Amino acid sequence: MNPAQTAPSLEQRRAALARRIPQWTRLSIGDWFDRLAAEFSEREHIYTPEKSYSYAASRQLVDRLAKSLMALGVQRRDHVAMLFPTVPELAFLQLAVAKIGCVCVPLNERMGAVDLAYQVRQSDSVCLLAMDHCEDRHYIDKIQHMLPEMQGAPGSWRAESFPRLHSVVVQSPSGAQYGGAVDWEAFLQLGDGISDEALRQRQEASSYPDEVVLICYTSGTTGNPKGVMVTHDMLMRSAYSAAYSQGLIEGERIASPLPLHHMFIYVEGFLALLFVGGTYIPQALFDAGAFLQLLEQSQATRIESVPTIAVALLNHPDLPQRKLCLRAMKNAAAATPLWVWEALQRDMGITEMVTGWGMTETSAAAMYTPFGASLEVITNTVGLEKPGGVAGLEEFGGNLVEFKLIDPSTKEELPPDAPEGELAVRGNIVTRGYYKKPIETGEAIDKDGWLRTGDVFARRSDGYYLITGRAKDLYKIGGELVAPKEIEEMICQHETINQVYICGVPDERMGEVGAAFVQFKAGRSCTEDELTSFVQTRVARFKIPKYWVFVEDFPMTASGKVQKFLLRKLASEKFGLHEIRNHTTSP
Repeated sequence: MNPAQTAPSLEQRRAALARRIPQWTRLSIGDWFDRLAAEFSEREHIYTPEKSYSYAASRQLVDRLAKSLMALGVQRRDHVAMLFPTVPELAFLQLAVAKIGCVCVPLNERMGAVDLAYQVRQSDSVCLLAMDHCEDRHYIDKIQHMLPEMQGAPGSWRAESFPRLHSVVVQSPSGAQYGGAVDWEAFLQLGDGISDEALRQRQEASSYPDEVVLICYTSGTTGNPKGVMVTHDMLMRSAYSAAYSQGLIEGERIASPLPLHHMFIYVEGFLALLFVGGTYIPQALFDAGAFLQLLEQSQATRIESVPTIAVALLNHPDLPQRKLCLRAMKNAAAATPLWVWEALQRDMGITEMVTGWGMTETSAAAMYTPFGASLEVITNTVGLEKPGGVAGLEEFGGNLVEFKLIDPSTKEELPPDAPEGELAVRGNIVTRGYYKKPIETGEAIDKDGWLRTGDVFARRSDGYYLITGRAKDLYKIGGELVAPKEIEEMICQHETINQVYICGVPDERMGEVGAAFVQFKAGRSCTEDELTSFVQTRVARFKIPKYWVFVEDFPMTASGKVQKFLLRKLASEKFGLHEIRNHTTSP
C-alpha cells in the first residue's frame, strides 16, 4: 500500500511533535542532538547503500570526532573548515564541531582553488578537514595548490597566507596519505586520549545557544560570496519549524542529492529529521539514475529537491521501472513549472507537495506553501510566513518571521496595497550578519533587525507572496522596468520548453534589452522565430527578448540557483555586447 494512504493527518503529526516537545527549550545543537539521539537510539539515522547508522552509532562517532578535534588543538570558538561531498562524515563533523563550541565552515565542493583559498582565509579557519577525491572530483589537488607549504610531518609547516590555519586532515577512501596532512585514521586515534569527562566539560562550557555555530557562504549568484553567521538556536528553531510546517511523520525517510554544505538540506532535511527520529538518505554527487535506485533501495518517503533535479528524475528512462514509496516532495530555490508538479503526482506517486522561499541569511526557509495547498498556489506563489509551533514568536502570531515590502531605492515601507516591492524580513532565524564585513552587514540589516532580501515580491489579496524578480535582476528598456520572472514563466508555457532564464544585457539604443537562455524538453525543440511569435502575442512588445540562446545546461550554484551574472557574461561574449558596454560607459 502506498504510504500516502496510511500517513497520519497533519493534525496528528503535529500533535505527536507537541507531545515530544511541549515547549521550546533553548539548547545548543550538540545538546539537542544528544537528547534526541537518546530518545531514538535504535532507529536508523543515516542510510547509504554502503552502510547504515543508528542514532546511537551516530552519537558515538560524533563524540569520537569531537574528541579528535580537541586533541588536534581546536579551541572553543575556533573556526573549522570542511571540504566534502555530501557524505555521512560531513554530517558527523558538523555535529561534532557544534558540540565543542566551535564554528563550522562548510565549503562548496565545486569551488576552484582560488575560491577555496578565499573562503578558508576569510573565515579565519584554524583547521581544514577534507576528502581527497570523490569520483572525478579531486579536492586534494585544490588543497595542494592552495597550500604548497603543506609538506613533511603534520604540524611542521605554516602557510604565510593563512596565519590562523595550523592543521589539515584528509580522509582518503583509497587509503592515500599526503605530506603535511593528518590522515583520517590517525585523526580518529587522536581522540582516544581525551576522556568522556573532558568532552562533557567542554560541551557544558559550550552550551550557549546564541553563539554563532555556522558560517555558511552565500551561493555567489552576484559575485564574491559572503560568510553568513547563524547561531545554534536559529538553526534548531528553523529545523523544528520545517518538521512542524511540513508535517514530517514519525520515522520520515528523506532522500536528497542536495549538498549538505548548503543551508537548505542541512536545516530542512538533516536537522529537521532529528525531531521525528527520521532517516537521512544522502547522495554524494547527483546522478539521476543512481538516485532513482537509491529511492527504491532506501524506501524513501520524501525528497528534498530543486526543480532541475526534479526534471532530471522525471525524464530518466529508469523511472517507470522503479518501485517507489514516495509520499512527499519539496521543490524550492527556483520556480517549478506546473507540468513538473503534475508529472510528480502522475509518474512518481507524490501526493504531498510544497515549495517555499528562503535564503542562507534566514537559516533556510522563511515561508512555505501551506500543507495541502492547491497546485495553483504551489505553482504561482511561494507561500506564507513560516509557522513556528512552539518555536515561534508570540509577537509574530506564532511565526518565526515578520515580513514587509519596501521601496528598493528609499528603503521605506510600502503601503499594504502596493503592487510589489523588495521583501524585508526579521525574526529569530535571521542572521547576525556577514563575517568580517561590517559595511555589507550594515547595508543589509537595519538597526531594528530588518534584513533586505534583494528579492522583489508581490503580495496577493489572500496574503500569499510571489516572487517577481531580484532587485538586481530588474532591467530597464527605454525607461520601462522589466521583471525577468514574469517573462520566464510565460515562456515556460510553451510546450517545448523545459526551463528559461532571462537577463538584461546592454543595448546602444534602448540602454538594456532581454537575453533569453532556453532549455528544451527532451526530444523537443523550436525556432527563435516561433518563440518570438509566441511571446509577442502575450506581453508588451518591449518585453520580448532581443537575443535567444539555446542551451543544454545553465551555470548553477551548488544549491541549484542559476547564476545570472554568468548568463550576462555569456550573452555579452556571444553577441559582442561587452563592446557596447565599454562604449556606453566610457567618458
